Amino acid sequence: MKVLILSASIGSGHTKAAEALQKIFGDAQVVDFMARDVSLLNWLTKKIYLAALRFIPDLYDRIYKFADGRRVGVSARFLSSALMYLPFTRLLKKFRPDVVVCTHPFPEAAASLWKFLHAKSAKKFLLAAVLTDYSLHEIWIYGEVDAYFVATEEMAGELVAHCRTGQKIFATGIPIGAQFQSLERLHDATCTTILIMGGGLGLGSIEETLSELDKISMPLKIVVVAGQNEKLLTRLKRLREKISHPVEVLGYVADVHRLMAAADLLITKPGALTMTEAFAAGLPLVLHAPIPGPEALNAAYAVSHGAAIEVGEKKISAVVAKLLNNPTLLDEMRRCTKKISRPLAATEIVRKLKIGSAM
Repeated sequence: MKVLILSASIGSGHTKAAEALQKIFGDAQVVDFMARDVSLLNWLTKKIYLAALRFIPDLYDRIYKFADGRRVGVSARFLSSALMYLPFTRLLKKFRPDVVVCTHPFPEAAASLWKFLHAKSAKKFLLAAVLTDYSLHEIWIYGEVDAYFVATEEMAGELVAHCRTGQKIFATGIPIGAQFQSLERLHDATCTTILIMGGGLGLGSIEETLSELDKISMPLKIVVVAGQNEKLLTRLKRLREKISHPVEVLGYVADVHRLMAAADLLITKPGALTMTEAFAAGLPLVLHAPIPGPEALNAAYAVSHGAAIEVGEKKISAVVAKLLNNPTLLDEMRRCTKKISRPLAATEIVRKLKIGSAM
């Protein structure tokens, strides 16, 4: 069985989900659908969006809400399908897969259009969509998708109303790396460790967060991950010299599971993959600076299940100090993260796809 997994490097979550699935499949091919060598148009679309996000922080929210209506959503799906149809066709000819798995709606749109236009073709493939947020959006919904894999039972129930007969829907959780499946906590009883992250792009007011933690008087060890944001990494190294607590500044890390296992608290923007990894690590979250749209809904999910506290208009230093002075609450949050953790999601998705490859 030939498997092609299509991700999109708009944030790191879609890529990390794809890589988690690839490791379980073993011989699957992962392609970044927004890479320049796949499509110059796709690559330019990504660059323009990421650049615009710096000047219009709520851009995603505007697009998200605009495209979520039924009529507008259909138009948005058709437009993205048409614009990205040819790059997908080239990939289909190159890899000739039996199964196409999409962890982002852009390649899913193109694959759905191909299946619609070639409904009677002998070159059929099973199309699966792996949703990488804790909320459902209209832009993911296509009648040509054979199998959907979503984060929660609530999402699965909501999706049923939008799907045609024969489409499969599975509430598996969001796929994360196999290293989270049996992760044990590496707690240092002599010091409280706080981990600060902002996704692969290093978003989420990380410098301001670090400065805020300097207001806390109790002993702390702080670990900051800048991701692939080299400019942020440089600024954080300079800022570290002004902080009274010991601070370790890191760029992109491949062993984030170890950092989470050693931390007592994670401060981050509510990216779904980071949250899912934290759930598996039993790591309570303080959430702030969500990109309006799905990240706000991700935060609401974690807060409603007792796994996180959202900063909102409060000062991060006040929220963190209150938590650290209430170990009972922190322990309860840790238990809550484990309750909603689904570290075997990638394994479950691959198993179901192998069983259902004859759909």
